[in-house]
Formats: sequence, C-alpha cells, structure tokens
Amino acid sequence: MNNRWSQIWSSPSVRNVGKLLSANVLAQVIGLLVYPILTRLYTPEDFGLLNLFMSIGGILVLLSTCELQSAILLPSQEREAAGVARLTLRVVGICLLVIAITIPFSSPIAHLFDAPALANYYWLLVPYVGIMGCWTIYNAWLTRRREFGRISAYQLNQSITGVLTKLLFGWICWLRSGLIVSSVLSPFIAICTSIVRDREAFRSLWQPCECGSRELANRYRRFPLFSMPRALVNNLSGNLPALLLTPYFGLNQLGFFAMAITLAFRPITMITASLHQVLFERVAQSVREGQSVWRWLSKRWLQLVAIVVPIMLLLTIVMPWLVQVLLGSGWNETAILIRYMMPWLTCVFLIAPLAFISEVFGQQKLFLIIEIVYLGLRVSAMVIGIWMNSFALAIILISASGVLVLLLQLCLYIHFLRKYELTCLAQAGK
Repeated sequence: MNNRWSQIWSSPSVRNVGKLLSANVLAQVIGLLVYPILTRLYTPEDFGLLNLFMSIGGILVLLSTCELQSAILLPSQEREAAGVARLTLRVVGICLLVIAITIPFSSPIAHLFDAPALANYYWLLVPYVGIMGCWTIYNAWLTRRREFGRISAYQLNQSITGVLTKLLFGWICWLRSGLIVSSVLSPFIAICTSIVRDREAFRSLWQPCECGSRELANRYRRFPLFSMPRALVNNLSGNLPALLLTPYFGLNQLGFFAMAITLAFRPITMITASLHQVLFERVAQSVREGQSVWRWLSKRWLQLVAIVVPIMLLLTIVMPWLVQVLLGSGWNETAILIRYMMPWLTCVFLIAPLAFISEVFGQQKLFLIIEIVYLGLRVSAMVIGIWMNSFALAIILISASGVLVLLLQLCLYIHFLRKYELTCLAQAGK
C-alpha cells in the first residue's frame, strides 16, 4: 500500500497538480485573512464598484482572446504553437483598440449600470484587459512547456501584491480607486516578474512560424466560433440566479445562496481548474504524438472518484454543524442550500476537469449546443421556482439540471476517448 501511494505521489502529473493547487490554496488563504482589515478600510460601495469593474473586465478578457489560448496546447510543433500565441496577442490588441474607442462614452455606459462612479475608472479597463489577456496567453504557453512552478509563482505573486497594494492604498486614504488600481497593478507586477525570471520561455514565444496568421486563424477557427460563445453562455448561466431570482425573493435569500456558492463552489472550481490545466497538457501532448490516453486518464479519474465521493458524503452529513461554527446560527439556510447542491457540486468536482476533451477532439460546436441547452434548463428551473414561490425549489431544480448536463457531457467524453483509442489501435495494427 505504501509503495502504491509513493508511486502516485511520484507521478509528474500529481506533482504538477500539487504545485498549482498549493499555490491556489495559499493565494486564497492570504486573500481571506486580510478581508477583515479591508472591510474596515473600504466601504461596501467600494467593493460593489470593484465587483462591477471586474465583472465587465472578465467578459472583455474572454472576448479579447477569443479562446484561442486553448489552441496553443494543440500543435505538434512548438513554432506553430508560438504562432498561435502571437495571433492571439494581435486579437487582444484589436480588442483593446475597440475598448479605447468607447472611453468617451464611459458616462452613458456607467449610467446603464446605475453606477456613475464607474465612469471615473472605465479607462482602466484598457490596461486591465491587456494585462489579463497577455497573462492568459502566457499561462497557456507555460502550461504547454510544463512550467507549472512559474504559474504557481505568478498566482502567489499576484495575491501578495494585491493584498499589499490594497492595504497601502487604504491606509493612505486613496479609497475606492485603491481597490480597482490594485486589481490592475498586481497582475501587471506578477506577469513582469514571471517574464524576468524565465526569459527563455518568453523569448521562445517569438520564434518564427512557417504558417501565416490567416492560415492559423482558419485552422483554429473552431475556438472563436464555438469555444468562445460556449464560455460566454457559461458565464451568463452562472450569473442567472442573481439576475432572475433577486426581484422575486429579495437580497436576503440571495445572500444565503451567495454564501453557499462562496463556501462550496469556489473551492471546488479552484481545485478543478488546477486539475484541468495539468490533464489538458498531458492529454494534448499524447494526442499530438498519437499515443493512447484512455488507460492513463481513466486511472487518474477513478483515483479522483475514490477521494472525492467519500469527502462529499461526509460534508453533506456535517454541513449544518460546519456552517454554524464558521458563520453562526443565523446562516442555517446556507447549510440547507449547500445540501441541495451537493450532488451537482460532486459532479462538477469529477467532470469539470475533463472539459478540455471537447477541444482536444474538435467538438466545440457540439458542446456549445449543450451549453445553450443547459442555459435553457437553468432558466426553466428558475421560472418554475418563481411560479411556485419557492427559492429552495429553484435551487434544487438548478442543481438537478446541472447533474443531468454534466452526466451527458461525461458520456460524450468517454465516447470521444474510446473512439480515439480505436483509431490508435487501428494504426498500431498496420
């Protein structure tokens, strides 16, 4: 048994996940520990303005890369991958130009969100989108090169820099703008530090590619045509409860739900993002080389199941006690909502790390359709909850639709993997 565990922990994939996960956990802990201080330096309105800025910026970052960064991991030749990275960088530049053109209209845009103060900081979207777009590209490049230590260093650097600058701006009474400026400044410092520490990886981005930009854009057109809309639909789907349920059930119920998402969903997505990144690189490399992936991937996934399922069952049992200890007796509704969501959260934990399979095998269009259907199911779930005047029913139906769609995706992932394996066997038999 000890020998088996030593083999697991000596696996490069496990070590890479450990690097990313430990950095993510430490970064989250640093951020959480400083929040009691930040809430005394800044007002709720300051945090609200920051959230609005980050929400707009997040959508623009997604649009700026057109999801082409995922294509960086696919080419067999590094020169072609570098060409894809530079093509994505040009797309980011075009998006920045478009955002800059809208700056004179920042006041009308801010009034659309009923947040006039946003107009004062709207121009910061240009550097924010530029910095985060560049990091998205560089992150994919480092992932291809298996530089997971550099990615972990960036995450820690950004977290520590963000905390220190927010505290500094608060203490010198540079309020409201301090939170937003820090959110722009900290990733800039982190990415500059990452580039300086690993100049060789950065220089390799500029190696010449035989394919022109137009040819590369045509070759990987599925990413902007299908992967990007899928990501946008997914983003909208995640924000629907706040958009649709608040007018009917009020901020109190939404507060319980938001806390449930913070306690349960955010840690899970943090872990699955690390797993996704490492598995994507490993499987993409195997497919590029025409190697089998089923045995290796299924073994890792079954190990994940063996770990996750008992933990989630235990959490379901102790959740009321755990929430009362962490939040107090007034938050019992949060524990109930987390219990309702537990089957969905378990499926997210197990299936979300495999989402890269749709991109590796060029099935973005199919999964975009599934994402649109999922959005329709979530809307229907909320409409039924509103009609029955039951917030809990809406959450139960949302979770049920999530389980249904994720299980469908898992079946499709298995189908495409098995189909690829048959192709590998056929080629090996020739």
